[in-house]
Amino acid sequence: MNGAMNRREALRQAGFMTGAAALWASLPARTWAALALPVGWTLEEEHLLTLIGDTIIPTTAESPGAGAVGIGRFIITQATECYAPGATETLRRGLKEIQGASQQLFSQTFPALSGAQREQVLMTYEARAAAPWRMIKELTLLGYFTSEAGATQALRYLPVPGGYQGSVPLGKNERSWAL
Repeated sequence: MNGAMNRREALRQAGFMTGAAALWASLPARTWAALALPVGWTLEEEHLLTLIGDTIIPTTAESPGAGAVGIGRFIITQATECYAPGATETLRRGLKEIQGASQQLFSQTFPALSGAQREQVLMTYEARAAAPWRMIKELTLLGYFTSEAGATQALRYLPVPGGYQGSVPLGKNERSWAL
């Protein structure tokens, strides 16, 4: 049974990657913000998801953060177009819960918080919410590492790699390779 669950999860992940690759190939500019905002979503919701994504993957000296690749638009598009019908409600519930946690901890909206306060809100939220948080985090990672900036600046990238090497040891502070 465990093997079947692993195969199912692998197929699900492969489907997500295929959807992300198809979306990426259709973009005129190399940022997810070039996608059209799906009907029924607001720029405010997108901005909140972008801030959440940028808190999960912040800008570093080596690479831009998730906000720089338009992660909010990617999350909304994937949840609307590629996930099961109830996913958008789960995602919106997560946004409301994160805003609620922000109000409870700091008496402010999530966008009004400092970076450290946002991290604290998300760590608190992660400890108690499974479904919405997993989806937000999963889509943030998928969208960021399939974006041009994530694949070429956060990961090492060779457009035409050499022969297959199954196990390549990484040196100290070396980044992993993009697919």
